[in-house]
This record gives sequence, structure tokens and C-alpha cells, in this order.
Amino acid sequence: MMKLLKIESIKVLPYRVFQILGILYVGSFLISIIIIPNIKLEASMVDNQDILNFKSLYIFPEIWKTWAYLAAKSNIFLAIILLFLVGNEYSFNMFRQQVVNGLSRSELLNGKLLVIIGIALANTIIIFIFGLIFGFIYSSGYSFSDVFSNLWMLGIYFIQAVAHMLFALMLAVWLRNKTLAIVVLIIYQVILEPIIRLVVKKYVWTKLGLFFPMRVITRLTPLPDLTLTEFFKTNSDFQDFTVSLPIWANLLLAVGYGTIFYLISRQILRKRNL
Repeated sequence: MMKLLKIESIKVLPYRVFQILGILYVGSFLISIIIIPNIKLEASMVDNQDILNFKSLYIFPEIWKTWAYLAAKSNIFLAIILLFLVGNEYSFNMFRQQVVNGLSRSELLNGKLLVIIGIALANTIIIFIFGLIFGFIYSSGYSFSDVFSNLWMLGIYFIQAVAHMLFALMLAVWLRNKTLAIVVLIIYQVILEPIIRLVVKKYVWTKLGLFFPMRVITRLTPLPDLTLTEFFKTNSDFQDFTVSLPIWANLLLAVGYGTIFYLISRQILRKRNL
């Protein structure tokens, strides 16, 4: 394990693209969380009152749900970073060279699993640190239990990020071209799966659309409790916006999907020439 971790750190950490994308990701996340509390939105649909009080989402313990939800929107960016890392190794025949140097194919894949866990863990720690800072800034009259209540949502986010990147790993191993893999990832997640879900819900079974992989993974961190959320729940035209499986069911399915993505990647890597 330590051998694989050392090998991957030597390859990943000095990689300039990884450094640039990592800085861009952290910077954009920090800028967004600074701007969001200052947004004010009013609408006549709720008695001319503010329907989005963003500052209330930055107090303990609600902040952990809020930030898990916000961070989840950037998971596709983490997946793209992983595609760059794996695609780069295919481009320069690094997989083949590592096998020649004595690593097994299983160790190659497990090394990428360590990278995925490392990226997800680092991102979770960043969210935790920023969450504490902004929570102390915007909260008042909080107790120790308030600070750490709902902190389990960061654990859910960690699993979500890992599952998302395992899907990207499967695409990278299958396609072996980072540009093509990125295009396929975006098309599938943003266009193809939503269209398939709509067709399945309309012509097959309505609830079947809840079980598609990207739907399951993205709904692990639900929309925070807002006045706007209640509007969506009571308006029949927007019910699909909030309808989802319970978190525990999504969690089990996400772990199952992540395992399937890993096993498929392993099977492809085992049978295909490097």
C-alpha cells in the first residue's frame, strides 16, 4: 500500500496540469462561498419575502448540509482532473512501463484508487476547514453540539466524490484517451442520462428514473432546507426537483455503483493490452 502511495504521489503531485486544475478548483470554490451569502432574492410567490436567505445556510449546523451540496456540484471537475491524470499515463505509455518494472495490473488500478481516495479526502478536509471558518463568522449563540451536528454529511460527500471519480476511472480505462473520456463524461452526465431517465419515466416506470447511477450519486447530498425548497415541494410542476430516494438508499446504491465501476475497470485492464 505504501509503495503504491509513494509511486502515485511522485507521478501526481509534480504534474503541472494537476496543480493548475487543483488551484482553480479550490479558488473557484472559495470565491463562490464568499459571494453566496451576499446574494438576496425576493419573489412574490412567497408573500414578497426573501425566499433564499443564504446567510442562514452558513450557520451551524446547517452549514455542513449546505457545503456538501455545493461541493457536490463540482464533483464533475474532480472527475475531469482524474481523467487528465489517467489519460496522461496512457498517452506516455506509463502503464506499460510500470508493468515492465514489476507492478501488476491490479496494483496499477489500486494505485488509481488511492489517488481517488486522496483527492476526495483532501477536498473533504478543505470543505471542513472552510466550513469551520465561515460557520464561526456567520453563527452566533452556537453550542459545541451545533458545530459538529450534521458533520456526517461530509462523510456522505466523501463517498459521493469517490463514486463519481470511479465512474470517470472506468471511462478512462475503457477509452484510453482523456479528451474523448471527458467528452463522454460530460455528454452522459449532462445530456444522455437525463434524457434516458425522462423516456424511462414516461414509458416504462416512473420511479425507475431514481435508480440511474448519476442520479443516485448526485442526490446523495440533497438540496438544503430553504423556503424555495418548500415551494418546489408544494408545486406539482416542480416535484421532480426534490423527489428522491432516502439518503441511506442512495448511499447503498452509490457504494454498489462505485464497486461495479471499479470491477469493470479491473476487468478491462486485466484483459486489454496496455
